[in-house]
Amino acid sequence: MLNGLRLIERYFEPVVIVASLAVVIVLLFADVVARFAFQTSVPWAGEVARFAFVYMIYFGISYAIREKRHLRVTILVDAAPQMLRRWLMMTSETVFFGYSVTICWLGIVITSNALDRGQILSATQWPTAWLYAAIIFSGALSVLRLCHSIWVILRHGDLATRHDEGIGT
Repeated sequence: MLNGLRLIERYFEPVVIVASLAVVIVLLFADVVARFAFQTSVPWAGEVARFAFVYMIYFGISYAIREKRHLRVTILVDAAPQMLRRWLMMTSETVFFGYSVTICWLGIVITSNALDRGQILSATQWPTAWLYAAIIFSGALSVLRLCHSIWVILRHGDLATRHDEGIGT
């Protein structure tokens, strides 16, 4: 059970990101070939590629948090003494946590509004709520990743680079 959770925790976002990128590349390539070689297009290709692109971007956010590669300016933190550095990183991660909770909540609001209105995508006829659900999933994963990051800061006193840390380690 623990090994299964560890595999999911480690590979979920990369699998979603790589699969989404593959979908984008294949569908856009097929649409370009169809347009230029056969003077037609695949009407749903652009919409599905956009759908995959949105999921790729949003899951990339939580993956960047997991790998400690999200954008941040650390000049103040790097210049601070070790004891103050811990609290600056804690403050930074806590603010980012609040932001992620807000994004997740707003994703829920946007998705429920889309469901209530019955909005659908034009070519695929899929509910737009599925597209907006990426915000919820990414926000929730980001919140979990930031909880772990805050826990690491509290436990170890610093925000170590995370490559092999995970569930059960």
